[in-house]
Amino acid sequence: MQPKRVLAEVDEFASELAAKDVCWSIQVRGEVDPDLRDLAARYGMIVPEETPLLLWDAELLPTLPTALPPGAKVRVVHGAEYDVLAAAMAAGFGVPREMAELLVQPPLLDAPGVTGYVLELNGEGVATGHNIRIGDHVVLLGGSVPERSRRSGYYRALVAARLRDAVADGARYAISENSPMSRPLFESFGARQFETLTHLTMS
Repeated sequence: MQPKRVLAEVDEFASELAAKDVCWSIQVRGEVDPDLRDLAARYGMIVPEETPLLLWDAELLPTLPTALPPGAKVRVVHGAEYDVLAAAMAAGFGVPREMAELLVQPPLLDAPGVTGYVLELNGEGVATGHNIRIGDHVVLLGGSVPERSRRSGYYRALVAARLRDAVADGARYAISENSPMSRPLFESFGARQFETLTHLTMS
């Protein structure tokens, strides 16, 4: 059972967010505690969604593919070019450009340990991703590919490049939260599930 102090803090944050015109959710590791589930239900959050967290260990699978699809190029995107990454992410996720820009502001892209990536095909961004490295761990976030460019090897090539860069920078372990679409790709590189994240969202 959740301590009353923790529940009170969650309740305070939930009350503040519920008063704003924003989308929000509650996220926990593993199963949802009954007390927390009851608290979430008071705010209309009764639909649990589970996503796997996968872990990749460079020492268990040190070899990664280096080939790129014809015409493709992977490069790092810094804050000065945030608009390049924002445009590619907007197309990949199918969201408004303004929403994508919130995720790639220059201070974030230029922050220590953060690296933004884009795979370009003949100069057009078709796959994106972020690495956030802390010590010997790196978290892989923000993966996107437009529907018209999927199943062509672009995201596989980008993930491989991001993992290679992370290992070269001192990381051993990579963590990713995966959708049913991306999970087989990460597992083909040797990643295995070690945790489940449960999201409580609005019904």
